[in-house]
Amino acid sequence: KNRELADSKAELSDALAAAESANRAKTTFLNNMSHDIRTPMNAILGFAGLAESHIDNREEVQDYLGKISVSGQHLLSLINDVLDMSRIESGKVAIEEAEVHLPDVIRDLWAIVQSDAAEKQLELVLKETGIVHEDVITDRLRLNQILLNILSNAVKFTPAGGSVQLDVTELEPSSDGMANYEFRIRDTGIGM
Repeated sequence: KNRELADSKAELSDALAAAESANRAKTTFLNNMSHDIRTPMNAILGFAGLAESHIDNREEVQDYLGKISVSGQHLLSLINDVLDMSRIESGKVAIEEAEVHLPDVIRDLWAIVQSDAAEKQLELVLKETGIVHEDVITDRLRLNQILLNILSNAVKFTPAGGSVQLDVTELEPSSDGMANYEFRIRDTGIGM
């Protein structure tokens, strides 16, 4: 009987530890997502406001609508990620590799941070160096999340009139023939 009681206690203890671990994973995931979701949402609202104020300029409004669409697609990807509870509970993220056109990724990121940067009158500078291989295999959502987190923080913590710069450089290929890229973000703010 003591053995059965000890086994039951151990099972309950294991179940409690698993529940606490799942809860921590959910909290961490949702905290990260709340930051990730704000950036494209701010872009959508900012470009919608600009479109309204330039309603008579068809070309400008079309440009703003394109940027709203890019930000909306990124936001939708993030929301789909949040809704996939199995990943949240396991604390694991699945990497989805697909071919993407790197200049499109960079252009779309730039569109998302442009609204916040313009509001603070920040100069945005993009430098691309030695890009030979423009089509790459990557997880676009994860790459966007990483770069957007850093870029949005650079914009947020750079005083009005400052600058934020993104340098994208293709480095020498690795020994296995894979292309290597360096993404460097600089700003005139307080730094990390």
